[in-house]
Amino acid sequence: MVRKASENEKVYYQVIEHITNLAKTGEISFGSKIPSERELMATLGFSRNSIREALRTMENMGIIESRQGQGNLLVNHIGESLSGVFSMLLSMNQTNYIEISQLRRFIEIGAYLLAVKDAKEEDMETLSEILEEMENVKGEERVKLDKRFHDQIVKMSNNHLLEILNEALSGIFEIFIREMLKYMVVEDKEELIQLHRNVYENLKRQDVSEGIESIREHYNIIDKNLQMLAESRLCVL
Repeated sequence: MVRKASENEKVYYQVIEHITNLAKTGEISFGSKIPSERELMATLGFSRNSIREALRTMENMGIIESRQGQGNLLVNHIGESLSGVFSMLLSMNQTNYIEISQLRRFIEIGAYLLAVKDAKEEDMETLSEILEEMENVKGEERVKLDKRFHDQIVKMSNNHLLEILNEALSGIFEIFIREMLKYMVVEDKEELIQLHRNVYENLKRQDVSEGIESIREHYNIIDKNLQMLAESRLCVL
């Protein structure tokens, strides 16, 4: 018998729960195909329209991906989905670049605290290589390497939730860092490079307090310049 979802009943909650249970039992994993619409209809008892709406919602959330000829696959694109949410909030003036920078600051401090406990040699080597390249380039290349440096710190935390949040913010952060660097004075640019070096050296020494202080100083410079950029745009308007 086909059930109809009541107003308060969210079909996708039940579809997600069913798929989660399949993942727990090892019947599906990331990259594998989830049950078809027909199979979900038979198992859960909802109409085709309700199942399709649930799957569409899950795709928007970054949980599944529809591929031509393969059906719906279980994926982890939640970071990309969250990035879209943050971009929408920005466009609707429900947040701003300074708030995003503040959130990124908290993520990176948390990631540093985790990374400093057990930083692997190969990860430190990668961080060192990024830093050396960053110190020898300018402009667009420096922006890209700056992003890689911060992404590497978060990766070294081995915390998947921090990585998802960082992924959601990283692309947006890169855009306004690129814009901000056009107006940043040379002294601040050089100070940022030195603070990156300080973060690396403190991580290498497993120095928690000095490492966190370097991250704070880094974001203080970022926030100051973002504020100046925002004020200059208001003046133009």
